[in-house]
Amino acid sequence: MDKKTVKDHIINALDDLRQSELKAFRHKLCDTDFEEGVSIAKGKVEEADSLDLADIIVRTFSEANSVKVTVRVLRAIGENQVANILERKTGQAGEMSGAVERTGTTAGARLDLTVNGVHFVDRHREALIKRTPIVEPILDALLSEKMIHQELYTEIITATTPPQRKMRMLFLATTAWGTKQKDYFYKILEREQPFLIEELQTI
Repeated sequence: MDKKTVKDHIINALDDLRQSELKAFRHKLCDTDFEEGVSIAKGKVEEADSLDLADIIVRTFSEANSVKVTVRVLRAIGENQVANILERKTGQAGEMSGAVERTGTTAGARLDLTVNGVHFVDRHREALIKRTPIVEPILDALLSEKMIHQELYTEIITATTPPQRKMRMLFLATTAWGTKQKDYFYKILEREQPFLIEELQTI
């Protein structure tokens, strides 16, 4: 472990997240019940950046537990690589005794998104097109991370067509994406349409 403080390492880990991923981290941090009833109010972190979040986590959970809390939340939003790096750099284990998510799912659980060479979003393309009722938040997230061009965003967002048609237009752009981009697309879908994704995971 180097001479950086625990707080420094947490800041560095959160700095590795994209803006939309940091937003997901803030939401999940507030939606997790930790041991002894400790929780963080959403209003406290709503506009927090990496430095603010690290400060809140350390002050709320103590330096001894702050890495474990951060790792647990990172894994809950699918950021396993960032969590692993944080664990390695701090020399701390990532499981916090007694922490239970309100959703009832295991924070470290991670779906294998590629099966027999076919990615989840490709495997369930038809269902995602037909059953995604609101496309705009998905487009916003993709544009903010420069995964789609402004021209495509404008074309889809202004189209006076049903959501199914908009999703079909969006899926045309995914044909050029690699696994990393599709993984991120999946995370956006999971955040915006959790019940649909949960159902498709069982198919």
